[in-house]
Amino acid sequence: MQVMRALALAGTVAGAVIRPAHGDLAIVRPADDRGAPDDLDLRITLSTFVFRESGADAPAIVDQGATLPNASPVRRYFGDLRTELSTGGLTLDARIRQTTSERYQAGASAGGEYEVRTLAYRLGSPATSLTIGRQVIDAVGATRIDGLAVTRRLTGRLSATAFGGAYPQLGSRSLDTDYVHVKNPDGSDGPRVVPITGGLGVVYQAPDVHGDLGVAAVHVAQGIPGATAAERPRVFATSSGYWRIAAPVDVYHFAVIDVAGAGGTSVTNASLGLDARPAAALQLTAALHHVSTDVLQIAARTLLSDPDPSAIGIVQNNLAVIRISQDVARAAASLALADQRFELSASGGLHRRPEVTVALAGGSGAVVFPETRSADATFAVLDRRSLGGVRAQLSGTVIAPVGGGAGNRTRGTLVRVAVSRGFAEQRGQLEADAMAERFRDVDASQGMCMTSLDAFACYGTSATVAAQAGALASWRIGREWLVLADVHAGVRDVHSSSVAGSIAWPKVASITSFIRVQWRYR
Repeated sequence: MQVMRALALAGTVAGAVIRPAHGDLAIVRPADDRGAPDDLDLRITLSTFVFRESGADAPAIVDQGATLPNASPVRRYFGDLRTELSTGGLTLDARIRQTTSERYQAGASAGGEYEVRTLAYRLGSPATSLTIGRQVIDAVGATRIDGLAVTRRLTGRLSATAFGGAYPQLGSRSLDTDYVHVKNPDGSDGPRVVPITGGLGVVYQAPDVHGDLGVAAVHVAQGIPGATAAERPRVFATSSGYWRIAAPVDVYHFAVIDVAGAGGTSVTNASLGLDARPAAALQLTAALHHVSTDVLQIAARTLLSDPDPSAIGIVQNNLAVIRISQDVARAAASLALADQRFELSASGGLHRRPEVTVALAGGSGAVVFPETRSADATFAVLDRRSLGGVRAQLSGTVIAPVGGGAGNRTRGTLVRVAVSRGFAEQRGQLEADAMAERFRDVDASQGMCMTSLDAFACYGTSATVAAQAGALASWRIGREWLVLADVHAGVRDVHSSSVAGSIAWPKVASITSFIRVQWRYR
């Protein structure tokens, strides 16, 4: 009864959901003499996170100047209570989160976050159903809405979903930031921007093939000072799917394509992958990814805009929304040896960020950031039954720039070793790991720095050496309880140089701690 009261309180006061840092362990409990419904699935998770850095300040770079802060001045932390409930047609996924009281925390502007990821009720039959409330439309690229969705099964393998409602701000993690305010010309907050959305998705499901295809539109009917007509709507299409071509070969894809809006027609997000197992001990994977800015521009500009009423002493931020994309190609191979005891794996990737042009204020020109390219390669050796029955892994990663140019500068190496072992009859797991890395700029000079406006000629260089070690423990207590605890300590040493001279930054020490307690009944 006390647990149910806590759930009711959390669901009433709270908001949303976060994805756990280490994943959730499904602890299944069959129905017993408590008389709970067979379809009741309840999970309550309490998490806390702390991160802090400490280190002496660096000396001033000018005579009688101020010392330079070295460690982060922000003590980052959060406490998080998450509630997940599924029973009958009701689905709730909500959280209350208290964050660092500074504007450095992602999500809301620090303080309390009250997020509701899902709060919906489904009614109807298996053939036709209506879902009301905050929900995610999986058939249309996992679009989140506050509204209605009707799902109709057309055949045994084909179904369709039509939906409509309001469209919360992408990336929002609190009820008070789900719908941003219009910025008035004097800088004050106006009414909230409430975009309206609607669309249709079709889902096909078969044993070896499943996928979906959808289209949706978003429109802002409200007047936004200074906004163009092209910023008000957004129309996009989505598709995802999986196909088992043969027993050892799987193909998958995902795509979001903007059809109309401020960014015109463009591929916003796309992935294509292949998994193959030509032999029992060999697994091969390959994938291509393209990721761009996924945003309703009129909401983003209102969130970023800080109008200057032309008063002396007030700074205008001149922020603008620019679409930046990245392309990644990856491949990996894994080979098992000695009756699955050992595993050798290798993976590599090519990364590309296209050229980015940023217009200067007042139409005085533009700064062009050149295209950047890099490659990475990782090699790992895993022993599942090492000395003392532990699981041990050693891995190394090399990152290097590809080609010349101002943006292709950094080369790095990273080595990690991890050992783990179960305890308490495998109900618990303890993993200890240590990591060391080194990164340095390979191009020491971009030219003669004559003015700070010539950003590429005025680049400095830096070399960073860092190390971290710690442990993660998980323990399943009984049927319902799961406890996770993680603590890592690290040290960082940086040397940099610029037109102002060389700086030997003092070493910085860091501590990271994460604890999670979870109770689940199903």
